[in-house]
Amino acid sequence: MTPPKYLKPLLVVSLLLNVFLVGGVAGGLYHWLANAKPAQVAINQHGLRLALQQLPEPRRKQLRQLLRQNQANSQPLVMAGREARLDVIQQLEAPTLDRNALLADLSRAREADNSLRVLVDNTLADFASSLPQDERQELGKALYPRGQGKAKIARKE
Repeated sequence: MTPPKYLKPLLVVSLLLNVFLVGGVAGGLYHWLANAKPAQVAINQHGLRLALQQLPEPRRKQLRQLLRQNQANSQPLVMAGREARLDVIQQLEAPTLDRNALLADLSRAREADNSLRVLVDNTLADFASSLPQDERQELGKALYPRGQGKAKIARKE
């Protein structure tokens, strides 16, 4: 029994298609592995976390130590903010909305968050006051990497 005449060209086309498919997968895998970035870069970091990553190791340890020292002071603020946000959720899920209670809970959450921010900002100011000018400039670049501060300075001048 002889194979049909169309079977040979079909096998050739199938072989070529498979070669291109394997080549494409291999090329994509090579490109992916060659251009792989560390997991830390893939995380969308901003603000203080980004600044910590860009500081030299001794300064990074110094800032972390200052932040840890303030952790005891910040814990009640974190808990107050969390409780206020839970109260907000309860208000929103209630069968009837008490607008005044909702506004009070939102205000409590905002005040706790602002107090926590002030505490962190004071710690950052203490840390920055211990740095020489060049390291303070690097800290500023790390905190505001896209030149956010430069645009405000340019408008003031």
